[in-house]
Amino acid sequence: MHDLKKQAEAVLFAAGNKIEISEIARLCRTDVNSLKNALKELKKDYDKKDSSLMVSDEGNFWKLTVREAYMNLVQQINPHTELDKTTIETLAVIAWKAPILQSDVIKTRTNKAYDHIKELVDSGFLIKQRHGRSYMLKLSQKFFEYFDLKDKKDIKERFKEFVDIDEEEVKKAEVERLKEEEAEKVIKEAEEESEEKSKKKTEEKTREKAEETKAKKIEEQDKKEKELEETKEEAEEIKTEKTEEKEEQKGTTEKEPKEQTEEPAEKEQEIKEEEYEKEEELKETTKQEKNNPKNQIKNKFNLGIKN
Repeated sequence: MHDLKKQAEAVLFAAGNKIEISEIARLCRTDVNSLKNALKELKKDYDKKDSSLMVSDEGNFWKLTVREAYMNLVQQINPHTELDKTTIETLAVIAWKAPILQSDVIKTRTNKAYDHIKELVDSGFLIKQRHGRSYMLKLSQKFFEYFDLKDKKDIKERFKEFVDIDEEEVKKAEVERLKEEEAEKVIKEAEEESEEKSKKKTEEKTREKAEETKAKKIEEQDKKEKELEETKEEAEEIKTEKTEEKEEQKGTTEKEPKEQTEEPAEKEQEIKEEEYEKEEELKETTKQEKNNPKNQIKNKFNLGIKN
């Protein structure tokens, strides 16, 4: 680890500017994870000894650079060692009013500030977060560490050497931002109100439709119940009619056998009476014949012949 740390330090020093960690690993013939640990240790070492130099990481890029407190000194030798003047001016505007909307910075610094902001975000000096239709720009911890700053007072003192910030322009931009936010708020409230009205209207229609459907179902149910009641009454009437028919048929059936039974008996009696009368007539005729003298002689004659 100790040798790797020294190797990384040498590479950073020789590079003179930021260099990608994968390239450092290739030069040191090691893996990225081991190199990253060595670079972190090297950074701590420089921070502890309060050196004019510092190790800075910018995502996948690392560099050995001069602390901001000594930047004016080295810029006389190499003015391109760090951020250019226009980028520092944009950073100064952001630092003075941070957190600040990107749209406010653009109004103050024009469209060229888009590139400055991108570079500052990529370098780790700024944090960019979505805020409505724009972005909110905040200073990162790296910014304070890199420029060795503690508070707003230090920021204004540090950056006054790089740019003359027009406070009126910044305030104007902020006022315009507040107006835009207020307008957006009004628009949003109007949209929400419209949405709420639309929602209530939809709910009202849904409720009316539900009530209409419910009333229709009740009406249909009443109709079915009425039809069922009528069907029951018709069934009862039919049942009653059938019962009456059965009773009537039963009465007729019982009456017919009785009449049929009485009729043969009467005929039989008549036949018996006729037979009795015939027998009586026969007896009477026989008796009369016996009492007739001619018949008596004839009978005797017939009897003699037989003998």
